[in-house]
Amino acid sequence: MSRYLTVLLGALGLMLALILALNLMLGDRGLGNLQSTREASKWQQATRGVTYAPPVGHTGPFKVLRLADRLPEINAVVLGSSTLMGVTQALLPADWRTYNLTVTGNATASIAGEARYIEQHFSDQVRWMLAGLDWSVGMIYQPGAVGVVDLSPQAVDRAYSENPVPLRKRLEDALSWPRVSNLAGIVTAAFIKINIINNLQHTFFDVGSAEYRCADSTGSFVARDFDVINRGLCRGYRYDGSWTFANDSRLTPAQAATLSIAAAAPSSKYTRLLCAMQGEPNADYLQHLGETVQRFAAKGGHMIFMLPALAPGMEATLRKMPHWAACLDRTKATLNAWARRYHVNIIDAGASERYGCVAAEFSDEHHAYPECNQRVLQRFFRDVDAGLVGTGLYLPGAA
Repeated sequence: MSRYLTVLLGALGLMLALILALNLMLGDRGLGNLQSTREASKWQQATRGVTYAPPVGHTGPFKVLRLADRLPEINAVVLGSSTLMGVTQALLPADWRTYNLTVTGNATASIAGEARYIEQHFSDQVRWMLAGLDWSVGMIYQPGAVGVVDLSPQAVDRAYSENPVPLRKRLEDALSWPRVSNLAGIVTAAFIKINIINNLQHTFFDVGSAEYRCADSTGSFVARDFDVINRGLCRGYRYDGSWTFANDSRLTPAQAATLSIAAAAPSSKYTRLLCAMQGEPNADYLQHLGETVQRFAAKGGHMIFMLPALAPGMEATLRKMPHWAACLDRTKATLNAWARRYHVNIIDAGASERYGCVAAEFSDEHHAYPECNQRVLQRFFRDVDAGLVGTGLYLPGAA
């Protein structure tokens, strides 16, 4: 019996060691490193295909390298969080040659820093900036000051060299259930294919996957995966910096209604910060953005801001609660006064149904697909061309 247990424990230990070793190899890429980030950027510049550099929740370094490559051919930049990832080149005026710099979780403090950096360093090339101001997830209310942002490729090199992933985090990641499950899927998929050894070698030793073809509403395109997850799903950034949303679901009207009710709850992430400051946005953010607007305008540039679209009915449901409505009214009144002071437009897309957006054009409460963003932006720029838009907060049909 003791011999049996010894053999069993030895086999389990060997299996655990193998899982740890293989996942550490994958984790070096899955947690992000300078080599894969450079290779992903270089590949996209050469092919104009779809990709991203891992991890998926921290793609800022990849976007910085892409911006550096794209600068000679663009004159407009989109700034913001994942709420504006659905803004593509095709949705903006024909004379805008745009790169979408948005990344997941990008705070307003960072957006203000990015705008300032672009104004200071790239204003000879960039003439337009479209920047998101997220009130729904609380980013414009967060405390703190605008930090210094560096959008140079040299900053990417420093970020990886000065902030290596700690061994403890790598070990925890390697033994986490998602990583173990993902490893099982990778090995199983390799054994299903004909050349097992070759497939395993590509998986564990190549910096990225083989190229493959994808298609969506924008047409057919080539993709390549540099992450060890989301393989073969066509998920990533397009050449213009927008996100593909491949494999994401779409809301039904019933789901949108249910989520809107949940969003109005006191414990909801959409109300948690809304009234924490009585609806007053962080004044430091607005001051820095206003100063950037003025300097950029003096150089011939123009900034437009946008309150990202929310699922149809969500803002209306929030407004049924007097407390939330009062805080939201104060937010918008403050933003409207600020925009008028600095002579800029803020597109208010929160009540997306006013632009004709429907539930199926959202993946969740605050992530709109390109179709909804198209409705919003086309309406705004059409009204601009018709001379119907003054400075301040913009809503369709509002005088």
